[in-house]
Amino acid sequence: MSVFHRVTLGCLIGLTMAATVHAAPSSNDLMGTWYSEQQQDDETMKWLTRRMDNNRYAALFLVCNGKDLSWVQKETGDWQLENGELVENVSSMEDMNGKKQVPEGKTVIQTYTALNLNGDVLAYQKKGTDKHFEFNRVEDGYQIRCD
Repeated sequence: MSVFHRVTLGCLIGLTMAATVHAAPSSNDLMGTWYSEQQQDDETMKWLTRRMDNNRYAALFLVCNGKDLSWVQKETGDWQLENGELVENVSSMEDMNGKKQVPEGKTVIQTYTALNLNGDVLAYQKKGTDKHFEFNRVEDGYQIRCD
């Protein structure tokens, strides 16, 4: 093989490796339990979401002020991937005061874009906002609390 062919082959291999495209995550990739934690001012916000294979999900959201719980909210609904976007149809949402925030028989649609799965880290952005989220895959049964 000539020097020209070796250099050309080396360049092609290098370009191929550099241009590796990450495919959007599939529905199977998104199933399981996901945890996120974010500091804001003196509070810690914690999310735990479980996406099931029947396209249902359950989510728990805590706001902690040190070891003290200052807010809790839970929601359930359906989820699916549509054109590379994660779409959640919230069917029930309840806060720590027992207030139901979704009228009975109605749904609230939340859409997330720019999905990126890198190993066990899932990142996405709420459509139409600058809110970015990053979740880590955790074992089913993982529990969150204020520590």
